[in-house]
Amino acid sequence: MNNFEAIASFYKLMNTPIMDAKKNEWGIDPYEWDRGLIQMTPIESWLWHDIRAVDAVFYPQYPVAGFFVDFANPRAKVAIECDGAEFHQDKAKDAARDKKLTDAGWTVYRISGKDCRDGVGSDSGSVARAFISSIANNHGLRRD
Repeated sequence: MNNFEAIASFYKLMNTPIMDAKKNEWGIDPYEWDRGLIQMTPIESWLWHDIRAVDAVFYPQYPVAGFFVDFANPRAKVAIECDGAEFHQDKAKDAARDKKLTDAGWTVYRISGKDCRDGVGSDSGSVARAFISSIANNHGLRRD
């Protein structure tokens, strides 16, 4: 289970280097959270693998507008939410959350847990990897 207070504090400390970096470059070590700060669900881990394979810049469990989005690029104000069945059954709640994020200037993308899982371990052709690649290309988030 994540300690969201600790995660929020970490990102508050790292805000300046993150925001000073270009939107397609890391402002901090992209593996900092691999040291135990953030515990990802299997769905998030699968998507994180595809994010790294595409070489896109996203930060996991990023605090935005009172929420923690699964993955975010705060420079581009792009968020990705992984929708696992048990956590996203309330579509009205998700829509209200997305509205708050879009009202704050963010673009929100959602991908199903099934699409995150399908193609796990493949080097290409997964739905999730194509999804991430499209977002990275559309917003200029792929590392140079």
